[in-house]
Amino acid sequence: MTEFHAPLGAAHGCFFIPPKSGGKRFLPPGGGVQCLADFLIIFIPPLAGSMWCQNTESLTKNLCFWSLLAFFSVLLTASHKGYSGRTAAQIRAQAGLAANCFLATSFSMFSLTVILGHPNILTRHWVVFDLIITPFLLIGTRGALAQIFSDASLSPAEPGILAVCYNTCPQDLGRALTSKNLPEHIEGVLYLAPTQPLRHRPEWPILPDLTALTAKLRSRSIRNVVFVHHPALDGCSTNINFPLWEEVLSCPARIWLAFDVAPSLPEMLCEKSGGCRLIPIVTGHFLDSQNMFKRFFDIVAASILLSLAAPLMAACTVAISATSKGPIFFRQLRTGAQGHQFEVLKFRTMTHNPGCSVQQASRNDPRVTKIGKLLRRTSLDELPQLINVLCGDMSLIGPRPHAPETKVEGLSFENALQLYQIRHRVKPGMTGLAQIRGLRGETPALRNLEQRLASDLEYIQSWSIWLDLFILFKTIPAVLKQTNAW
Repeated sequence: MTEFHAPLGAAHGCFFIPPKSGGKRFLPPGGGVQCLADFLIIFIPPLAGSMWCQNTESLTKNLCFWSLLAFFSVLLTASHKGYSGRTAAQIRAQAGLAANCFLATSFSMFSLTVILGHPNILTRHWVVFDLIITPFLLIGTRGALAQIFSDASLSPAEPGILAVCYNTCPQDLGRALTSKNLPEHIEGVLYLAPTQPLRHRPEWPILPDLTALTAKLRSRSIRNVVFVHHPALDGCSTNINFPLWEEVLSCPARIWLAFDVAPSLPEMLCEKSGGCRLIPIVTGHFLDSQNMFKRFFDIVAASILLSLAAPLMAACTVAISATSKGPIFFRQLRTGAQGHQFEVLKFRTMTHNPGCSVQQASRNDPRVTKIGKLLRRTSLDELPQLINVLCGDMSLIGPRPHAPETKVEGLSFENALQLYQIRHRVKPGMTGLAQIRGLRGETPALRNLEQRLASDLEYIQSWSIWLDLFILFKTIPAVLKQTNAW
């Protein structure tokens, strides 16, 4: 089990670096175009060949096969950060990765067809030509797109940077940002010690407090936050900066650590390369709610599951309406990504009592109806949340959402545990790593919440499409074996 480390110095009450992170980031400018281009390049040649030879081939089967091959090839490329390039050189360097992922996926898919007894796919006209020409088309197209999107990260439309400093902001911070292909524009600077003499550039707006920084993060959709190291932070004795860390991590922002090394460098080196150095902390490896591949997976999978579950949902609707009075659906406000609230949908499993206070269900809860017990035991009451997934409020896989009023040992979840807000960095899910480990149901004690939080943070760190598929396939046996759902 991957351990989620608190920031260095958190034990002493001060903000600093997490040692590691895992996961994927959202697409940079041009990444969506590269993804679509790869899919079409893989799919169009066999499409053209199949249509040309449709009299002798099964057009539908071939197109289904190649569309799946293109889909999984794109997913494999994305899982290896094949669409994360921001410069022309990076995009060109990832062209070979796209070609290799296509070949690896092709080998796996063709092997699977032979194992399943459908070797006729291998004998389709032009199949060898497709396998030979497609890698070259992928590489060539990446080269053509490289220059178009090489400067996308410096577009004026992209929000600037937020900086957090003790009382000094490096004068050449803009130069360091440019070296990392980040926008040079500074949207605001938050000083943790504003009463100290400040070294500040007047053209950079000063943010008065954490509230202002949080508002700027959300209103401007800031993508980059830079924390400037200062020796005074190492000696913090109070926990004044931990809320700052949680607020920033709960937003889909990339986080950088800046060091002002000018005093330790010869003047000649400072003039040549600058005295500020940036280190990525949560840049390319931390899952957030803007991940386009996860959203694409959610839409496709939720649409398929909703179609398959439609007869079962209709049966649940009839059973609920026939056994108790009240609405079919239970609606409740839950906390979603970045703390925004949304209305979650579930089949009603309790007696209808409008205006009652929020209280988690417990064992032998008298409020639960007879049909509700079956729905809750089998988790069928969660099926309407597929609509929440399609609407974009939820994801198939992620931390389970909780009502804002939910408490444990007299404290709200957010106040009971530090780092809890980091769960809000991603969209809440219908199921998750905690759920397949049996960590669901009532949370009577703080230790129950701690176990769930550990699994949720592990998921955010180590996310991949394959992890989502693993959790999805493990959910059904986990539901059948569960003993703590009532």
